[in-house]
Amino acid sequence: MKHLVKISVLFLALTQSMSAYALRWFEVELIAFEQQPSPLLREDFSLVHPLIKGNNQLDLLTDGFNAQGQQRCLEGDADFDPRPIAQKVYDSYSWACPSSHDYISHYETLPISPYAEPQEHMDNIYLLSQQQLQFADTLRQLQSKGLKPILHTGWRFPEQSMRRAPFMKIFAGKQFESPISYKLIDTLSQEGYLGLLDKPFSVQQENDIDHWQLEGLLKIHVKHYLYVTSNLDIRYLADDGNIQTARMSQFTRVYSGDIHYLDHPKLGIIFQIRKYKH
Repeated sequence: MKHLVKISVLFLALTQSMSAYALRWFEVELIAFEQQPSPLLREDFSLVHPLIKGNNQLDLLTDGFNAQGQQRCLEGDADFDPRPIAQKVYDSYSWACPSSHDYISHYETLPISPYAEPQEHMDNIYLLSQQQLQFADTLRQLQSKGLKPILHTGWRFPEQSMRRAPFMKIFAGKQFESPISYKLIDTLSQEGYLGLLDKPFSVQQENDIDHWQLEGLLKIHVKHYLYVTSNLDIRYLADDGNIQTARMSQFTRVYSGDIHYLDHPKLGIIFQIRKYKH
């Protein structure tokens, strides 16, 4: 009987040890910034890339940016008035700021850091708050050099394999409105094209989806080392005024505690992955 008890205690200790190992947590902090244009740059970014895809996507930034938009609405910022235009015209006084509204659509340029409440737990992946971010000095140094940060954020996450780790949805910067195109709408009658001679054509306006200056996915997984997979699109105005898109795709092995840098002619990302409570 005593032998069985010892085996049970040993099994319980091993199980708890394996569970503790599986629940190692980390936090990542990053700053994404525009690179300064270089007259020596000769790279061609006109190549059309396939859409960035990834299974198991997680979006933490939307709630943070929406919370800031709702706060601007509560402060009386007319740009974040959620009412339809007709209602604004006929009722200029009554206005509410529901949390369910899509305030992100009101931004021309997103805030650098999405809002997050301070949290200290290991229950689910969550954004770091402003108080928990540690790159304030780095942010100021970039700005003093004339560089323009467009995103400063971070999140806490558990150790996960490449298959199980989620792709974090990343978007930041200015909103780029897609060009408007038009198409003629007509309905052919049984008389064929001759039947259209006395019928007016209607015109339908088509809008593509608007995009942010920076959009894409970023995954961090663990397999003995930490690995970062980044697939990001950077939009910018070319010299001819047209919107161009450049793609940053990198797969990088990193070490916790070290500051790392992802480099692209149009975008720079400084990031650090730190151990959390282990």
